Amino acid sequence: MYESQVTFTLDTICPWTYMAKKRLDQALAKFRSSPMASSVSYTLHFAPYQLNPNFPPEADRLQWYLDNKHFGDATTQQVFQAHMTNIAEPLGVALRFDGYMGNTLHAHRVVQYFQSSKGPETANKLIDALYERYFERGEHPSRDEVLIGACVEAGISEEEASKVVGDKEIGLAEVKAKLREVSRDVDAVPVVMVEGKRRDITLTGAKEVEEYVKTLEKIANEST
Repeated sequence: MYESQVTFTLDTICPWTYMAKKRLDQALAKFRSSPMASSVSYTLHFAPYQLNPNFPPEADRLQWYLDNKHFGDATTQQVFQAHMTNIAEPLGVALRFDGYMGNTLHAHRVVQYFQSSKGPETANKLIDALYERYFERGEHPSRDEVLIGACVEAGISEEEASKVVGDKEIGLAEVKAKLREVSRDVDAVPVVMVEGKRRDITLTGAKEVEEYVKTLEKIANEST
């Protein structure tokens, strides 16, 4: 069986990456239940990207979007929220638009550390927990208590999570290097890259479930 890595490049505060992750999860589940699953094993790997590396530690989300994305126009903001809600609902996601935003460096640091030390399954659960907390509960994306709670949801002990989250130097140099590396090739997220025997296929933007399925099937067909 061919072992393929699916690299998902994201920022934990980007709604389009959340939608893409939900759709990719559905596509992977569909592929894994098909006869083609015997030819390829897909492992999800996460690469960090910061939409705004200079973002402050904390900002009111509604106000920040109003000022920085919608030019102070409340109607435009309402249209955006309605549009995103319509996209999210079929995926089982109840989006919230209130709460706090913040710099995501330490969220990425924690994800990358545990991806390296605990493996892809734990990293996947951690990403899902962070997404849900930010987009569906309105929680800050990188406060210590939020990161620790997400780690515990992912199966990491509270003691180990507290140590890694609390010591801001653990994994910091590594994640900064990875962010620099990723930013050389990526200027928008999400990006999904599927490795194949003959070629890699890269999809930019939040694609529909069927497009992810077709890509997984294409790689499988080329890998036999």
